[in-house]
Amino acid sequence: MWSVPQALATLTLIAFAAVAILVIVGVWNRVSSPSDSARSPFLGSVWTQGKDSALSIACLVALVATLGSLYLSEIANYPPCTLCWLQRIAMYPLVVILGIGALREDRAVGWYALPLTGIGAALAFYHVLVQRVPGLDQATSCSAEAPCNAMWVREFGFVSIPVMALGAFLLIAALVLVGRAAAAGDVAAERRSRRRR
Repeated sequence: MWSVPQALATLTLIAFAAVAILVIVGVWNRVSSPSDSARSPFLGSVWTQGKDSALSIACLVALVATLGSLYLSEIANYPPCTLCWLQRIAMYPLVVILGIGALREDRAVGWYALPLTGIGAALAFYHVLVQRVPGLDQATSCSAEAPCNAMWVREFGFVSIPVMALGAFLLIAALVLVGRAAAAGDVAAERRSRRRR
């Protein structure tokens, strides 16, 4: 039977895979001509389906990350360190910001979400380094009760809590960028259709 940390670690691996797919599809979409989409129906359909629901999926990722962090601290009783709290400060508002953006279909929500995801991803990456590089934890202000280098969770040999946060932040950023690129593409298509009239 799976535990919640194992489920969250599995979702983290899926998040990293999804980021890789979104980067590949985004690059392909950027460098290909419109006629190439007919030759690769899979990539074209991933882009088309993804752009319409990107903000909703990003909101869902932020919600799962928020609930997961609350479970780990409040139910599993893993005390959050200072770096964990800073990552939470970046993650928790994303649920509301992305939720409102998805409801209003406001692709400009990236102006608000991307700075938070960038800060959160940088903090999570630094936290991963603190856990893995000996002596780096001396540069943090973490307490003895909740040390930043403690690995309360270590699934699949490398997925710790900050790795989970990093995966969530990267996936949210990728989804928000897909939404913004889709909006820019829609505006460009509308301009082209006006010129033809």
